[in-house]
Amino acid sequence: MSLQDLIQLVDILGVFVFAISGALVAIQKKMDILGMLVLAVVTAVGGGTLRSILIGDTPIPFLRNPNYLIACIAATLIVFFFHRLLKKLNKPIIIFDAVGLGLFMSLGMTIALGKGLPIWASLLLGIITASFGGVIRDVLSAEIPLIFRKEFYASACLIGGLFYLALSYYQVNQEILIIATALTVFVVRMLGIHYNWSLPRPK
Repeated sequence: MSLQDLIQLVDILGVFVFAISGALVAIQKKMDILGMLVLAVVTAVGGGTLRSILIGDTPIPFLRNPNYLIACIAATLIVFFFHRLLKKLNKPIIIFDAVGLGLFMSLGMTIALGKGLPIWASLLLGIITASFGGVIRDVLSAEIPLIFRKEFYASACLIGGLFYLALSYYQVNQEILIIATALTVFVVRMLGIHYNWSLPRPK
């Protein structure tokens, strides 16, 4: 598999799992199937859309490739028909959100560095790609976005991004780098939830 094929696969997979996360939140908020689809789409492509606008990659990939919308529709239908089964998972929204977070952090950094952007900008764009869709999802569902709470959310992305840069420094194979970074963000996010990690707040 070429690097470009892997990037495309990670992108579609990230869209799919984030769309499931958005559709599950819609179920939780008692929305109908249209509301589910809307929340699935904005969760899945919100971060990537903002990244594409910021780096001048227009029209955005979502409008060029129908596979993104197909993935969102498929995720919505799966949640619509099988949400009772998905609820048997331990905190399904958190699990799918953490998977999407890792995939999109890895993808966002890969794309940004591929455009020749500096390290700090690549980290920022990775975090935007990973978290902005969740911000839109939470705002539309009348919740304070996770990134603005004491949740270990953007911090997990930052740790994953620094891990990505460390692997890049040692010239680790790009395919391994992308997968390892996504897994790192997922694990750190889940550990943060399990151990209730958070950044300090003013008292």
